[in-house]
Amino acid sequence: MTLQRPTVEEGLLAEEALLDMVCQGELSLGWLAWSPRDRGLVMPRRHERLADFPEARARLVERGWPVRFRATGGTPVPQSPQVINVALAQRCRVGGSAAHLEWGYHRLGDPWCDWLGHLGVADADLGPVAGSYCDGRFNVRITGRKLVGTAQRWRRVRGCRDMALLVHGAMQVEGDPAELVAVVNDFQAGIGDPMRFRAERHIALREAIPGFQPETLDTLLARYRG
Repeated sequence: MTLQRPTVEEGLLAEEALLDMVCQGELSLGWLAWSPRDRGLVMPRRHERLADFPEARARLVERGWPVRFRATGGTPVPQSPQVINVALAQRCRVGGSAAHLEWGYHRLGDPWCDWLGHLGVADADLGPVAGSYCDGRFNVRITGRKLVGTAQRWRRVRGCRDMALLVHGAMQVEGDPAELVAVVNDFQAGIGDPMRFRAERHIALREAIPGFQPETLDTLLARYRG
């Protein structure tokens, strides 16, 4: 599959469309890989209710980081051409092992770790990374540092009891993680949130695999077909 280059907004809408195809019964398994051609700080809509949000948002726009909203929770996450996203949508039978949050995260994360191992990374695993933005129990880590942040959504398939899963991973490939962490921390300061994140708790793929080529994503996506 070709790596798509939409805007951040278009990429988020494409993921929603993929999930909707599963919900409508048009697809039982599908995936999408995209890297935005613009930038944006993506966050849950609950941030809109904060008193200092309008001013913090305006400062982000001045710096070239417009705010975009997502349906999942967590803290703000930067999207830019330095980031590659992979989304997997799958129809799951209720009552089976697929109908569990942990299963969904392993469905995305285990093949990702295997793929990194295939590329020569010996210490990729899943787990939390204290001090990283939008931390969770199922980040893809390299030497304990966050490479991929993960999130998921579940919706009912139309006309039956089956569920549709959309699980998403965002991986910084290029650049210095400190640049993206600074954007998140500046927003945190703008809304009066004392939580700050640490650049050294993140890693970009180029640091682990200097010769990485986006075409090798095909071998990752192939692992989701089975």
